[in-house]
Amino acid sequence: MKYDFILFDADDTLFDFQKTAEKNFAETCKKLGVPYKEGYYQIYRDINQGYWDLFSLGKVDKNTLKKMRFVDFGKAIGFDINADEFMPVYENGLANISILYPDSVPTLEKVIEMGAKCYLITNGLANVQRGRLKLSGVGKYFEGIFISDEMGCSKPSKTYYDLVVSQIDGFNPKRALIVGDSLVSDMPLGIENGIDTCYLNHSGEEPNLKVTYQIKKVSEVLDIIK
Repeated sequence: MKYDFILFDADDTLFDFQKTAEKNFAETCKKLGVPYKEGYYQIYRDINQGYWDLFSLGKVDKNTLKKMRFVDFGKAIGFDINADEFMPVYENGLANISILYPDSVPTLEKVIEMGAKCYLITNGLANVQRGRLKLSGVGKYFEGIFISDEMGCSKPSKTYYDLVVSQIDGFNPKRALIVGDSLVSDMPLGIENGIDTCYLNHSGEEPNLKVTYQIKKVSEVLDIIK
């Protein structure tokens, strides 16, 4: 075994977050009387990702992220959204929809069978991530689950890294691998701390960071760790 500690990101790595979020976003809009038509989720998705990137870099706080993504979406479509009303309905919906990629569970099971330990590292909201972990049943595969909202810090900060590794018995960065889709949070967390990185490249574009490996689907990590 090349690696003993596999640190998986959650959204867009194990969970098909875009499919989950699009379904929930459309339902929330309809429930609250917010205009919704084809292409609107893509507008929200880009705004939301922008705020999560700023959050990962420590440039906005959680409350700003949670609220302003909906305010900005409303501005983009010319509709005055009550973000304080929209926010809890949307988050509750997310917590109750869980869509995994087809190869996520088989990959986790095989990693464990091969003798490595799995950990979850995510810049998510606690109520949303805990709800989806419970629904999906994948929580049982992880030796540790590290949610930024519960830890009071986010990937890729040094504080987040230090808290994570302090809770992993026998952790050795040279025997660890970070698997994720983000060039803002996941890959920098590894690069800045001497851990090999496995970039789940959904776009097919060459990354702007020097990652150790690139894969197109999470099951390809099995060929890397053996």
